[in-house]
Amino acid sequence: MTRDSARSTFQVMDTRLSRLRPGPLTFDCALAVVLVLVAELQIWVGDGAGRYETVAASIAPPLAGTVAVRRLYPTVAGVLAQGVMALTFGVWGDTQIFGSSIAWFCALYGLTVWSTPRRFLAGAAFVFISNLAAGAGSAGSMQRSVPFAVVTLVVMLLIRRVLGDHERRVQLAERERDVAAREAVVEERARIARELHDAVAHNVSMIVVQAGAERRVVDGSTREVLQTIEQIGRGALTEMRRLVGMLRADEAEPLAPQPGIRDLPTLVTQVREAGLPVELHVDGEPRELPVGIELSAYRIVQEALTNALKHAGEARASVRVHYGPDSLELEIADDGADASAPETDGGHGLVGMRERVALYGGRFDAGRRPTGGFAVRVLLPIR
Repeated sequence: MTRDSARSTFQVMDTRLSRLRPGPLTFDCALAVVLVLVAELQIWVGDGAGRYETVAASIAPPLAGTVAVRRLYPTVAGVLAQGVMALTFGVWGDTQIFGSSIAWFCALYGLTVWSTPRRFLAGAAFVFISNLAAGAGSAGSMQRSVPFAVVTLVVMLLIRRVLGDHERRVQLAERERDVAAREAVVEERARIARELHDAVAHNVSMIVVQAGAERRVVDGSTREVLQTIEQIGRGALTEMRRLVGMLRADEAEPLAPQPGIRDLPTLVTQVREAGLPVELHVDGEPRELPVGIELSAYRIVQEALTNALKHAGEARASVRVHYGPDSLELEIADDGADASAPETDGGHGLVGMRERVALYGGRFDAGRRPTGGFAVRVLLPIR
């Protein structure tokens, strides 16, 4: 295995592992399991629950369960946890189980931070009243319950004020990023559709022209076949223009043919003149490829070099094109030390590259190189 292939394998493994990292819901479920185990160990191994071991052991699982669902149902989880704790304190007193207390706090945190304003006010009122009511039980104490209820309410209001606003801003920013990403995908797909329309329309036009020319010099059934091909081709062109006309909007019709791999030397020269030293390497047996593959390969190299020009700083870049038996492989790499990533500049270059590769069922990999710089690796299958 070569050094580059080993690096590529490492990056793919790192990407897959990052997808397996636990999310917030998984973390809450794991925390709930840990809190149950901690509470049960304290109850049955230690002497924290005193003579109410059965009661403490019974309330530990439902309290921990509220932690597992606090992000999905923050109001329900907080109210349920508070109700269980208030009922337990009012009837049996404070069982002093560490795991259950932490679960109660986590559930109230969810109620405070993630619930809507109206539900938070209702939940906070329930917490305050239930804490006061718990002190009126036979095992409770009003002298302890009143300060506890006031402090709990004040802490909830402070957390709501400080962290709740921050959480809502983060959620709003995430939604805006999701919307922007979806819009970028739609724009890139429209752009790809326009470019592919130009390339395919050119080929269909050539078929129509050649069929029409041949029809004029042949007789008999062959002439009828060519006439049918010409008619079908013209109809296809008309429908394609009508379909893609919606995508063009105010965009003018292109006057030049769509570029392909044969135009990469010119592109590399332009990038060099712009200030980025680039080397182009082509290996394998060059051959005629489907026009869509040619266009996608050119656009991917163009976008990757543009990103390198903007983000790599003082660096050098290389472009490798490999013709395989049934695939076309591209690698665009630079050795820049700039810490900014291409996708943080407000553009959507990587989105466009991914969409082009996905269109043909290929593989796309982009990320930091272990030795510094950034690399884009693409495999486009040729069927």
